[in-house]
Amino acid sequence: MRFQNSSAFAPVTARDLVQDRPLVVLAPHPDDETLGCGDLLAVTAAAGTLCHVVCVTDGAASHPRSRRWAAPHLADLRRAELIAALKVLGPIDLHMMGHPDCGAPSGGAAVGALSALVPKGALLLSTWAGDPHVDHQSCAALAAAVAAARPDIAHLAYPVWGRLRPDLPFPRSGWRLTDRAPAKAAALACHASQMTGLIDDDPEGFVMDPALQALFLSEEEVFLAP
Repeated sequence: MRFQNSSAFAPVTARDLVQDRPLVVLAPHPDDETLGCGDLLAVTAAAGTLCHVVCVTDGAASHPRSRRWAAPHLADLRRAELIAALKVLGPIDLHMMGHPDCGAPSGGAAVGALSALVPKGALLLSTWAGDPHVDHQSCAALAAAVAAARPDIAHLAYPVWGRLRPDLPFPRSGWRLTDRAPAKAAALACHASQMTGLIDDDPEGFVMDPALQALFLSEEEVFLAP
């Protein structure tokens, strides 16, 4: 198991990538912010830069057959896990947009709703349009729509699942973050419903393989032109 090759990407520090702009990370589900941007968020928040995470869906579809963790209960759990993870990463503001899992919007009224959450002059990071997940693709389109209407902001993308699919096209250029933050591992562990067997009554529910978790923690975070 390995990520797509990004060795030719330009090395960049968090400081040079963010450039003192407010940082907004658009996460389709609780845990995407840590998987794709945990190092960047921790280093940037520690430097005193304003950091926001906007989580688009409630993440309640990860274990659809669980009886003990029905959707409303699971949504509450995933929100609590996200809050705990952000406390580990640093002083980071959180806004939950509250859309259903697998129902992230790509336009419409959500464009204005998201734009209102993005400070002037911010760097907006969304998941990559090439990620093979409908919510990740919708969030990429949503962020692109906001950026098209807001010339004051910059928009870059962070790949999550697209890093694992050698059968899919992957950009040959981008940026790879040279900064690392030990807090990322502790933050990822806060997402216990996705990283452990905490929910044990849905054998088809999502649990990330430990080897894949280790890959996300050991490899450099990468950022792409959207």
